[in-house]
Amino acid sequence: MKAVIFLGPSLPREEARAILDAVYLPPVAQTDLLTATVNHRPDAIGIIDGVFLQSLSVWHKEILYVLEQGIPIYGASSMGALRAAETDTFGMVGVGEVYRQYAAGLLDDDEVALAHSPAEYGYKKSSEAIVNVRATFVAAENAGIITADQCAELVSAAKSLYFTNRTMPAIFLAAADRVPAPALTALRSYVATNFVDLKRQDAIELLLTIKDLFREGRPQRRPPSFVPKHSTAFETLYNRDRRVEFDGTSMALETIANHVALNAPDYDDINFDALNRALVFNFSEMLGIEPPEDVIDAECARFRKRRGLEDDAALSDWLADNHLSPDEFRELNQQNAACRVLHRWLLIAMWMGRTTRWVLDELRMNGTYPAWVEKAAAQERLLEGRPEHENVGTSWTTLEDLLEEHLRWTDCRIDINPREWAEEAGFHGESNLKHELSRANAARRVLLDLLSGAWEGPTDRPDPAPGGAMPDSPL
Repeated sequence: MKAVIFLGPSLPREEARAILDAVYLPPVAQTDLLTATVNHRPDAIGIIDGVFLQSLSVWHKEILYVLEQGIPIYGASSMGALRAAETDTFGMVGVGEVYRQYAAGLLDDDEVALAHSPAEYGYKKSSEAIVNVRATFVAAENAGIITADQCAELVSAAKSLYFTNRTMPAIFLAAADRVPAPALTALRSYVATNFVDLKRQDAIELLLTIKDLFREGRPQRRPPSFVPKHSTAFETLYNRDRRVEFDGTSMALETIANHVALNAPDYDDINFDALNRALVFNFSEMLGIEPPEDVIDAECARFRKRRGLEDDAALSDWLADNHLSPDEFRELNQQNAACRVLHRWLLIAMWMGRTTRWVLDELRMNGTYPAWVEKAAAQERLLEGRPEHENVGTSWTTLEDLLEEHLRWTDCRIDINPREWAEEAGFHGESNLKHELSRANAARRVLLDLLSGAWEGPTDRPDPAPGGAMPDSPL
C-alpha cells in the first residue's frame, strides 16, 4: 500500500518517516496533486503543507479529481487544513485542530502562512504561523502568565505584521505599547519552554490517521458523492500542465509537445492529422454519438493487435511508456470508435465513389502518389493478355485463403474482420475485395514464372515462403 504526503515546514521529514512509510513530496503547488495521483497511483493522499504567493496553490478541482478516482485524501496543519475545510462536503477528510478551526470559520486564510527555507535546507521556518502564536498565547493565559485582554492584544499585534515578519521578537516589539513590560518579560520566559506547535501536532495526527487506515488493509475506493464535471481549465491543467517523468527527469506534457513541434521533421503532418482527429471526435460529440461498449472493446483489441500488445504485460509496458492509464487507453480508443462511426456514415453517403478520391488525394498530399501509380501500373502490365491468371483465384479458394496468402507476401495489415475492413477500405463489398486479391495473386504468379523463366501458361498456385515479399517489378 502506498501513501503520498505533501510535507514541508510543519514536520521534519525524517520524523514523519518514523511515523509513516510513504512517498514524501514537497509542499503542494498547482498540478502537483494531479501529477502525483496519476504518476504514483497511491492508495491514500495527505496534504499537510502547500505553497501560495510565489507559486499557484493547489486547486480545488485537483482535489475533486482525486475524490473522483475514489482515493481517500486527508488534510491537516496548513494548506491541507484550509483545503479540507473548503472541500470536506465533497469527501476530503480534515484532521486536527487547525482544520476544525477553519471548518468553524474561526481563522483567516493567512493564519497558517509562514516563511521557510528551501528544500535543501529542510524547510526550516523563519517566521511563525498565527495558529501557533495564538495557541501559545492562549496556553500562557490559561497558565496565568497573561490576562485574556493581553492575550487578545498580543494576537492582534502578531496579525498586524506581514506573515514573513511574524517572529516572536517582532511580535513582542509590536505589542510593547499595548502590554505591560512585566507581562511581556514573563511571557518571553514562558514561550521559550512552552511554545505550542499546533501545526506539528496536526501533521503527526494526519500521519497516524493514514497509518491506522492502512492497518485495516488497502482502503476501498469509493465512488464520489458528486457528479464529476471537468471544466476547460481543468482539462488544460490535466492535458498540458501535468508533469510526467522519464529517466528521473520531470517535465510538463506541454514541454514534450513543444519539443516535438520544434524538432520533428514531419511535425506539420503530425499536427494536421492530430487536429483532424480532434475535429472529427468533437463533431461526433456534438452529434451525440456514443459508441457502444462492445464497439469500444473491438477498437481496443484492434489497436492492441496492430501494435503487438495482445499480451497484458506488453500492454502494461506500453501504457507506462506512453504515460497513459488503462482508463485513458480506453478513452483514446473510444475516440477512435466515435470517429469510425462518422467514417461509416461518410462511406454510406459516398457509396458509389467510395474512398477513391480521398485516398488518392492523401497520397498526393504526402508525396507518395507517383510511387504507388508506378506499382499499380507494374501489376497491370503483368496481367495484360493473361485473363486466365486474373480470374484463377475466384474459382478455387476462399476470401480467407486469398487474404492469408496476400498478407504473407506484402506489408498489408488487416487487424479486424476482413469484411468490415473491406468496407472501411473503400471496396464495394466482399466480392470486390476477393476479385482484387485474386488479381494481386495472379500478378505474383506471373512474376514468379517470369523470374524463373518457366512461363508456360497457368499453373497451380505456388507455395510462397513465409514472410517473403514480392520484389518490385520494372515491367
